[in-house]
Amino acid sequence: MALALVLKKSLSVQATQNFFKTAIKVDSKRPFTQILSAIKKEPIKVCRESKFNTPKRLMSGDHGKLWTVERGVSVALLGMVPIALLAHNTLLDDVLAASVVIHFHWGLEANVIDYVRPIIFGHAVPKVALGLLYLVSISTLGGLIYYNHSSIGISNTVRKIWKKE
Repeated sequence: MALALVLKKSLSVQATQNFFKTAIKVDSKRPFTQILSAIKKEPIKVCRESKFNTPKRLMSGDHGKLWTVERGVSVALLGMVPIALLAHNTLLDDVLAASVVIHFHWGLEANVIDYVRPIIFGHAVPKVALGLLYLVSISTLGGLIYYNHSSIGISNTVRKIWKKE
């Protein structure tokens, strides 16, 4: 997918038009060799002149920090789940609910962005899919926090499930 994105962004309309103009003006005796030479020359020119040539341009924003935060939340969940189950507290249940929901949201968001692409589905479907994902994530978080404050909470629910063997 990354290679397709790089290739798509690096070839501009002007470069494509120049390539086809060169390919049309080939000599009838050696058309294949002239087309190959045009292919060999043109991408180099396109890559040098392209504004999408650098990886910094392809990825807007600082995704390295987000990746670090995602891994931090994943590692924190390893300790947070047992602590929340051992020590029942509404605050711990709320932190657990927020952490689990954001962890699932980031994972599903990566899937939606990777697999519901505008090139395949058009521009409207990926936006609708992301909107639905945000709606589901926000409602899930709201429902879990409501459950923590109006009922017995996540940790006590898990305890009751384990006791009813």
